Amino acid sequence: MSSTTTELGGRAATADLAIDRSFIGGALVAGGGAEFCVWDPATGAPAATVRANDAAQISDAIRSARATFDSGSWSQAPRADRIDAVVSLLDELDAARGQLIDVVIAETGCPRTMTELAQVGLALSSARELVELFVRTDDWEHNELPLEQHVAGRTLRLSVRAYEAAGVAALISPNNFPFITNVWKAVPAMLAGCTVVLRPSPDTPLDALLMGAAASRSRLPAGVFNVVVEDGATGAGMLSSHPSVDVVSFTGSARVGRLIAAQAAPTLKRVILELGGKSIGLYLADVLDEGLEPVVTAACGVFSAHAGQGCALQTRILVPAAQRDDVADAVAAAAAQQRIGDPRDASTVIGPLISEAQRDRVDGIVRAAVSAGARLVCGGRQPVGLDAGWYYEPTVLVVDDNDNPAVRDEIFGPVVTVQGYAHVDEAVEMANDNDYGLSGAVYTNDLALGLSIAQRIRTGTVQVNAGHSSGYTAMGGYKQSGYGRERGLLGLRAFQESKHIVVGSRSST
Repeated sequence: MSSTTTELGGRAATADLAIDRSFIGGALVAGGGAEFCVWDPATGAPAATVRANDAAQISDAIRSARATFDSGSWSQAPRADRIDAVVSLLDELDAARGQLIDVVIAETGCPRTMTELAQVGLALSSARELVELFVRTDDWEHNELPLEQHVAGRTLRLSVRAYEAAGVAALISPNNFPFITNVWKAVPAMLAGCTVVLRPSPDTPLDALLMGAAASRSRLPAGVFNVVVEDGATGAGMLSSHPSVDVVSFTGSARVGRLIAAQAAPTLKRVILELGGKSIGLYLADVLDEGLEPVVTAACGVFSAHAGQGCALQTRILVPAAQRDDVADAVAAAAAQQRIGDPRDASTVIGPLISEAQRDRVDGIVRAAVSAGARLVCGGRQPVGLDAGWYYEPTVLVVDDNDNPAVRDEIFGPVVTVQGYAHVDEAVEMANDNDYGLSGAVYTNDLALGLSIAQRIRTGTVQVNAGHSSGYTAMGGYKQSGYGRERGLLGLRAFQESKHIVVGSRSST
């Protein structure tokens, strides 16, 4: 069974994507390191050439952020001034929306529709929501003292929690949804009063460089926002361990997250980790008895969401055992109709994976899963006719064993597993029997039952029938999915320190 393919059409010339300046200390600067290629996943050919920043320039970016923060010119600036400057950056990014879309497609291979709606569209709209949310927050709150602690004899006490910027924030972002992740990290950090150094994935640096160019045209003061790029991990290690960095926010794999936490430990930095996921879609019989459309739609959503390269995607489908094979066959039939090919074609649903290595990794896990007893229903190979680029067919596996590699490992590709359960308690046990705990979903007509199940699932986010992602909602994980939160009020507070301040009248004797 093979998905529909499209021929690769015309592509933007390399010159059109020439973005060769990082942003350090308020200036656009040429990299001092070696040149490296940013590869187009749709063709396997170069999309652009970028000159890396050397260690001295990364040190300069940290030093600039530190000096600006310590001066108080940003962290102590009136909230209205910080908001105005951040909004000016968002205005510049909005004006560059078309170029951002083209660049994100070129560096990620994400199809145009998904790029327009989520990679760029949701990034810009949720950034505005984060600003609006910050406007509604307070720099201080009353502590919850009982009355007798407010007034004691002739002494009157005021006890408050003051929220202050945490300091210099190092932001290290992934290659799957790079621009939206960069925005979700940088905007709340800067609103909170932090100065930042953004280091994007070496696979996808172009949108971050565009952010630096936009920042150069904005009203952000020098040193508030810095962008450095590299073709390796040396700079990320410098940011994670440097004594002048106060906060590290990382999105990526659990393996690298553990490394970053270890690098940050000697200086006791605050660390925010949004790591991998192995999310479930748990379907109760009452939904599937009405038809299989909900599970088919959700599974196809995994395939179309950047070829399954999303940490919160519902890649583990749990259904009543009697309906397992029917569900797998229905999902496979729908998968065969998904158009796979050129991400620049508006009709394409599934684009390539980020790299050849990632495609080979996905294929290796699928093969290991089949060797361990999984049944391959469809997919499991590179699409016929798409020899250039790093494509992989949407793949459906029926799995009996919760220890199967396809169930345990984060695949990060267009692969879903279908498992059957005997009763709801077993389904919850299967859902929680995993190292990850980022997201998940329950589908049922009984909302009270769905809510009770959601409360038993050990993940940072659980949706019952419907999901919602915006600047107002926080996201983060349990277990190996990390700690800390991004977006929402918790995501704003993650870049702030809480200080207890007490003010009292002087008592006379």
